[in-house]
Amino acid sequence: MAEAKVQQLADEIRMLTEAERQELVAEVLPLLLLTQGSVRAVTRALDTLSTEDLDALVEHARTRNSAVPDTTIATVLHDALHAVRTPRCA
Repeated sequence: MAEAKVQQLADEIRMLTEAERQELVAEVLPLLLLTQGSVRAVTRALDTLSTEDLDALVEHARTRNSAVPDTTIATVLHDALHAVRTPRCA
């Protein structure tokens, strides 16, 4: 996608109300997070967090859905990271 198109979309998103942004996040974010590039970007972002910030993020995730066991969360994260780091054969 051309840089101008991305910039246009970003500008349009900035103009949305908070309610519209929340609706957009619910609709679009899952689609964006399914790409290999997204997982790499999230991994890079997490790498920049301090230990305290990362702990706070994990605790926030736990409080959002305490029914999901830590082992499940660890497995999902491990599988996602492994998928990104393992080259695909085309």
